[in-house]
Amino acid sequence: MARLTTNGTSGEQLSLADPRADQPVSEQSFPFASTRWELSGSVAPDSPMQRVCVMAQPFTVGRDPENSLPLADPTISRRHAELLRAGGNLLIRDLASRNGTYLNGRRVQNFERLQGGDILQFGGAIFTVHPCDAGQVPASDHGQCLTADADVCDTGPGTLEFGRLLTEPAVIPHFQPIVRLATNHRVGYEVLARSRLIGLETPSAMFRAAAERNLEVELSHLIRRESLRIARQVGLTADLYLNTHPAELLRPDFVESLRRLRREFSESGIVVEIHESTITSTKAISDLRAALRDLNMRLAYDDFGAGQSRLMELADVPPDVLKFDLRQIHGLSCASDERQKLVRSMVRIARSLNVIPLAEGIETGDEAVVSRELGFELAQGYYYGRPSAAPARGAPETVRITGRKA
Repeated sequence: MARLTTNGTSGEQLSLADPRADQPVSEQSFPFASTRWELSGSVAPDSPMQRVCVMAQPFTVGRDPENSLPLADPTISRRHAELLRAGGNLLIRDLASRNGTYLNGRRVQNFERLQGGDILQFGGAIFTVHPCDAGQVPASDHGQCLTADADVCDTGPGTLEFGRLLTEPAVIPHFQPIVRLATNHRVGYEVLARSRLIGLETPSAMFRAAAERNLEVELSHLIRRESLRIARQVGLTADLYLNTHPAELLRPDFVESLRRLRREFSESGIVVEIHESTITSTKAISDLRAALRDLNMRLAYDDFGAGQSRLMELADVPPDVLKFDLRQIHGLSCASDERQKLVRSMVRIARSLNVIPLAEGIETGDEAVVSRELGFELAQGYYYGRPSAAPARGAPETVRITGRKA
């Protein structure tokens, strides 16, 4: 009989005394916990999202209809994987499937512990793990067919190509420098997502594909984690400005996902960006800001002034950093005195609230000089560097400013 050993680390691979991966683990081997779990995803390509409660023990996933969760997808083996509740935890292991089981983009080799918000992929089927009080049990018969080798390029970006984006993972973080205007030093990077997959090269394409499967939040989680992982790998020590998706602010597990990032990347400087237009509740943003401070993270409002400038929200819940929209900055060096005075007044308001003003979209030395004169503390834009997958390593470097008064 299989025995599990663990030291309680989340996502850790667990050892098996019995190496026979193709044999189910007896439910009598483990005490059940009161916690209930469910998976959300599509049981067949292009089908609506469903929520499936993990009830049977063990809970098997595969193409055969007798599985606890039968999936009508040719990339899934007849008996693909199994989940097991044990000692208050939910565990997963692959059952020697042809196309593999992946946890947060990493292939599962043995039993591994799951947490709420984790992304599971069985062949080309993607599911999200949630703790729950109730759920539904699948009861449909999806028929039988032969297991197909997974070729994600054949099914388009809305199905397996998007799954490949998550499981390899194929997200490629690009880092755009953020500069302190007073010293001309790089002090941070905004992280933007790219990919080499056909049809999914840009963030807008990725999130369109994610929206087809209601996985925008999961994709956003993955991009942040990959950004931090790559930054640590290449030796970046400056602050990382990480974007969010509007749907995340409505999810109760958003802060928990950030808490997991902080545990995994305890040394990283993290600034969480939210778009100005998503600020619909000052109470929710105030709670988020408090949670971020507990996690030693900072808050930035992005694209300030792009539409309706939310000065009341800015006063009620001031962020740590306020990023002025590039449309406020472009052409500022030759703008009218009235426009420059308006921008200067908004910068002063931000500074009076102990908010750091950042000028986005600087493309010329003249724009850099004027932004500094108007009181901006930080800046970013093509003038300082385009987003790059391989930014400079180590300490921030000086950026030489050239312009009419430099």
